[in-house]
Amino acid sequence: MSTDVQNAIEHLSTYGYCILEDRLPAALASQLAERFLQLHADPAYTPYVIGDNHYQTLFGTLNLDERVQQFAAHPDVVTVARHFLGQGCRVVEACSKPTWPGAPAQPLHVDSASAFQQVPDVPWMINTMWMLTDFTADNGATGVVPMSHRSRLKSPPADMADDSPLIKPITGRSGSVMLWHGGLLHLARANRSNTIRVGLNIAYYPRWFNNWMEGGHQPIWPETYERMSLQMKALCVPRRGHTRAEMYENP
Repeated sequence: MSTDVQNAIEHLSTYGYCILEDRLPAALASQLAERFLQLHADPAYTPYVIGDNHYQTLFGTLNLDERVQQFAAHPDVVTVARHFLGQGCRVVEACSKPTWPGAPAQPLHVDSASAFQQVPDVPWMINTMWMLTDFTADNGATGVVPMSHRSRLKSPPADMADDSPLIKPITGRSGSVMLWHGGLLHLARANRSNTIRVGLNIAYYPRWFNNWMEGGHQPIWPETYERMSLQMKALCVPRRGHTRAEMYENP
């Protein structure tokens, strides 16, 4: 394990997040950002999109562009995810997330905790956001509340507003990636610039987590799996299908 990856693990453990800078070429990230914006505008993919004219999520991108695999299986990211979630952790979903100019801040929240009666004291998710465009303080870079993953809260305190000074913007260059503990309070900040901010959100979960609760998540298509690298196949759930009913357990 390289020193910078070890430092990233220590930073995530302490503060709830870390940044790995310049992990993939900026040109590749930019090309994928352009492709994602085309998909968001294509009516054929409307069933996979949630959001409005300012902030959207397009689910199932592993099936829609094979370049996403390079991001999901990046060895440094996988090393960090496996440190916290175990060697058997899996990639469950990859989503594109553009934020258009004029977008307000999204609600402060934690990830995938609503199913728990009591939030566990072990990580149940390592989330990532690849910066496909530069993330700046003006264009809606992800904001986090450092160390809030230690609070074991399922939602932010009532008196913590989306513009709280405790929220730190995570900025970086295209091709960098931010990783965070699912219990970290975070949000997509307002885009006050004149440019579109595009991120690639890839979620890693332990094998024990039932992803049925994540309503938008899409399965890996069998034909997608067949074309995957061995490294990527090792990160995917054994069961594959074209619909959620084929894939996820309904408790």
